[in-house]
Amino acid sequence: MGTDGCYSAGDPSGRLRNGLIVLALEENHVKDDAVTHGIAWLKANQDKTTGAWPAWSLNKNRDPKSNIGQFMSDAATSYAVLALDAQR
Repeated sequence: MGTDGCYSAGDPSGRLRNGLIVLALEENHVKDDAVTHGIAWLKANQDKTTGAWPAWSLNKNRDPKSNIGQFMSDAATSYAVLALDAQR
C-alpha cells in the first residue's frame, strides 16, 4: 500500500484495484490499518462531479466516452461502492 492509502499509487487503473483489495479484506474480516487507509483513500478520490471513481486501462488507450472505455470506471466504481457499503 502506498503512503496515501492506495494499493497502487500513481497507477491510473489503481482505483479499480484499490476498491477490490479493500473489499476482499473486509469480506475476510481483516481488521487492519490497511482497510482504514483504503476506505479513506476511496472517500477522498471519488469524483465529486459524477460520483464515480474514474479509471482506465493501461493496456490500451480507449475513448473514455465509449461503452468499452467506460468499463474500467464502471468496475472501479462498483468495487468502491461495495467496499464502502461493507463498512456499514
